[in-house]
Amino acid sequence: MKQNKFDITWSQKSLEVLENDKWSDEKEYPSGLVKRCYDYRKIPVNKLTIGELHTLIGQNIGLKYLIPIAIDFLKTDVLIEGDFYPGDLLESVLKIDKSFWTQNVNLKGQFIELINLNVDKIKSENIDLENFM
Repeated sequence: MKQNKFDITWSQKSLEVLENDKWSDEKEYPSGLVKRCYDYRKIPVNKLTIGELHTLIGQNIGLKYLIPIAIDFLKTDVLIEGDFYPGDLLESVLKIDKSFWTQNVNLKGQFIELINLNVDKIKSENIDLENFM
């Protein structure tokens, strides 16, 4: 993403800004999950917590921007925990729409390398790798 000298870096922007897609302000949301996603889309992507990343990625929202961030977190600890259990961020990345990986081959390669380096640790938590591989 090309930036001019007056732009802040892309990671300091929210998904709402990056995708140029503002969801309508609703008085009521159909679920707490939709409300959380609405709120998280307003946070600069470099300020999202592991739990917020897990939620957005789990809903296939903002993958273009969030998967590289998630991979960086997973490199520090492949079983990093969001809000639920060790490895929940990893599981959300493993379950994203397969078309993302066909369009982002370099990221897929990084992710596969990460998995291969940590396969025993991942399997020790009973995380299913079969569907991804």
